[in-house]
Order: sequence, then C-alpha cells, then structure tokens
Amino acid sequence: MFEVIGQALLNLCSLNAILIVILGILIGIIFGAIPGLTGTLGILLFLPFTRSMDVTNAVIFLSAIFCGGEFGGSVSAILLGTPGTNSAVCTMMEGYPLAKRGHARKALLMALAASTIGGILSALSLLFLAPTLAKYTLEFGAPEYFAISVFGLSIIASVSGKSLAKGLFAGALGVVLSLVGMDTVTGMFRFTFNNINLYNGLTLVALLTGLFALPNIIEKVAELAKMTALKKGNQIKDKEEIILSKKDTLGFREVIRYKWVMLRSALIGIVIGIIPGIGTGVASFISYDMAKKTSKHQEEYGNGSLEGIAAVESSNNGVTAASLIPLLTLGLLGSPSAAVLIGAFTMQGLAVGPMLFKNQGVVMYTIMIGIVLANIVMFIEGRFLSRWMAKITKIPNDIMIPILVVVCSAGAISINNSGFDLIIFIFAGAVGYFLTLLDVPLVPIVIGFVLGGTMDANLRKGLTMTGGDFGQFVTRPITLVILLVTGAVILYGVLKGMINKKKKDRDEG
Repeated sequence: MFEVIGQALLNLCSLNAILIVILGILIGIIFGAIPGLTGTLGILLFLPFTRSMDVTNAVIFLSAIFCGGEFGGSVSAILLGTPGTNSAVCTMMEGYPLAKRGHARKALLMALAASTIGGILSALSLLFLAPTLAKYTLEFGAPEYFAISVFGLSIIASVSGKSLAKGLFAGALGVVLSLVGMDTVTGMFRFTFNNINLYNGLTLVALLTGLFALPNIIEKVAELAKMTALKKGNQIKDKEEIILSKKDTLGFREVIRYKWVMLRSALIGIVIGIIPGIGTGVASFISYDMAKKTSKHQEEYGNGSLEGIAAVESSNNGVTAASLIPLLTLGLLGSPSAAVLIGAFTMQGLAVGPMLFKNQGVVMYTIMIGIVLANIVMFIEGRFLSRWMAKITKIPNDIMIPILVVVCSAGAISINNSGFDLIIFIFAGAVGYFLTLLDVPLVPIVIGFVLGGTMDANLRKGLTMTGGDFGQFVTRPITLVILLVTGAVILYGVLKGMINKKKKDRDEG
C-alpha cells in the first residue's frame, strides 16, 4: 500500500500535474462565478479535451473544475447578489449584505477559507473510506450489482423535486435510452430503427452536453433578448458596483473563530455527499439552518454573517470529493458532477467500481491525493485572484453565448468524430429544454441512462448463474439488505410526494 501511495505522490510531483490542477481550479472558479453557469457545466464542456490525457490527469483536471466551481458560486453570490450555483443561495443571503457594507473581499476570503477546509476534509474522507469500502465490494457478484443498480435508480425519488411522477418518467426515459444499440447478451439490436449510427448506442458525452448545456444556452439567449429590450426602453438600471478593497482583509484569528462551525458543516457535507443523489444544495441549507440555530449571534444572520458563510461554504465543498465515494466503490452517481466524471473513465476504457482499486491502485490513489492538492491550490489561487474576481462576473452574455455554442458542439462530436453525435446533441438539448419547461428534472435521465444498462446486464448474468431462479436475488444477504434499503428509499419518496401534494393543495385552497 505504501508503495502505491509513494508512486501516486511521485505522479503528482510533476509540473504537468500541477499545471493541470491550477488550470482546472481557474476554469471552475470562472464557471461557478458566472450566473447561470456551474462547475458541472464546466466539466461537461472540457470533458472532450481530456481524451488526450491519461486517466489520472483527466479525472484530477475535472475534479479541480468541480472544486473550483463550488467556491466560484460564492463569487457572484457575494458580489452580485446572484448565486452562481444553487448551493450558494445561503452564501448570497449573508455575503451580499456584507459586500454592500464594504466588506466584499472579507466575505470572499471567508468563503475561500471555508471552502478549502471543507474540500480538504472531504478529500481525506475519500482517501481513507473509498479503499476500505472497495475491499468489501470485491465480493459482489451479478445479483449484488443488480440490487445496487436498482438502489441507484431508487435515488430518482430524492432528486425528483416537487413531482415524483415527473422524476419517475425522466428516469424511465433514461433507462430506455440506455437500451439503444446492440444487446451484449443476445447480439440483437434494440431501438435502432435500422439506423447503423445507433448500433453502438447513444454517446454519453453528446447526450449529457445536450441535456444540460443547450437548455442553459437557450435560457441565456432569452435572457439576453429580454435585457436588450428593457435597456432600449430605459426600464432597467445597471447594478450597484461592489468595490474590492485591499484593506478589507480576513485575519487568521477570524477564521479560527469559526473552526467548529466549519468542521461540523464539513462533516454534514461529507455524509450527504456519500449518500447518492442528494447534492450540495441540501447540504448547504442543512448546515446553514443548524449554524443559525446554534449561533450566539443569530441577529447577524440575514444582515451579513461571516459565520453563516463559513457554514455554507464548508458544507458545499464537503460534498465534492465525498460524492465520488459511491461512484468509485459501487459505480453509483453521488452527484450530477459524478455523473459527468464517469464519462472520463469511460473515455479511458475503465469501468467504475471496486475493481478499479484492485487493478488500478496507483491511478486511484493519484486521483484521491490529487483532489487534496486541488483544494490547497484553490486556496492559493483564490487568494491571488480575490482582488480581481469582480471582473469575472461581468463577462457579457453576447460574448459568452457564441463561445458556449462552439465549445459544446465541438465537444459533442469529438469523442467519435461523428456528425451523428451532433444530431444527438441537438435532439437531447431540444428534449431537455422542453422538459425543463414542464418542470421535469433532468438528473433522473442521467441516472437511468447510466444504471439502466448495468441493471439489465447483471439481471441476465444473475439469472444465468442461478439457472433462472429469481429467488437468489432476494435470499442472498447483501442483496436482501440493499433491496430493503431500496424499498425504504422508495417509500420515503412516495410519502414525501404525498406530503408535498397535500401542502400544495392546502396553499392553493
């Protein structure tokens, strides 16, 4: 083990690896800071560029974008009063009032310190917990992986938003899309409609980029048109400019003052990150609420509280690396960004799961230690950029939109060099935009697409192992436990949907 860790450290000592981390953090901060963009979108756009990298550099680069994106979301939240990510909503509630009082840089530095602490603790949890869990999962067979896939699909209940029915529809759509192409067991073609371009199935990157990037671009075009019309009518005024002063700094003692708040919030983020399908938004609200209820200065909350910023940002970044634990050990998607990161492994010909630790130990430890390095670099880079971060938030949409269109289109076709992937990209984008208008969540589609094929293949392998006996899928101890947990998750989702429906009916009444 120590030999593997030593080799991993040597891999990270190269100038190439350090430059990749620096670039990834910078890209993540930019994408997180621009309202409407996210670190996940940054990962999507730059995923095709990692094709020429080796798997360690590719995943470290994309993970650095993810980490930088979570901190970057606080930049626009503090400076513009517009959260760059959904998890930065609570940061906006405390950071923007501070910025208007002349403490914008102090708020940014508090967010940076808390993000770094949460990110490092999260990376350490990945480093120590993932290999241990992987050892136990090496004993898994097809029935266990089938049960895990079913559990992964049950996560749809927790990411369906207000409507469970819409979430289930999206998940079912993803499962159907995963079945397109040649059946690996029988060799028959499914849902290909005699189109040779569909024989190998749908390209994951083209589908993901279309689903998430194109609807975002369309919304930005609509927003740009609306803002242009309002400006012509002199109906809007420019936002109040926030100034970052060199004198407005954050001392070490002020950071230490909130050490227990940051530690507790980071642990909340780690736990939530390990649970597939919940994400940073939930972690931020839970941590903020707990910090406010236990604070000795509750009157500061809502008016500009450094403690509130510390709680939210440490929990956000506590989720980042921890969300990779279910991905690397079980192949489950702990977050939308993890769903995109699976594309990096796929492009390198690697299947996520416990066998990675057995067959690619050096690669895994390089990635996990690299994420620790990424958080340290984020702190250094964030301190350096703190004086100029206001400029990041002012990139106009009329410049950003054409760049996004070109990069997304190039990314969609770069994997297979196929023009048909561009059609998939455009079609997925149109479907994604239409579904967002109907308030149908898109994440369940990704979950269904990634896990649908795994569930189908392992179900048939399991039946082959047991001679067609379905009983083995519920009598094996591990599968029984997983299926019971799955049932509990589904029941929770159904009850939550019923409660939301009653609440909605009561509010309308």
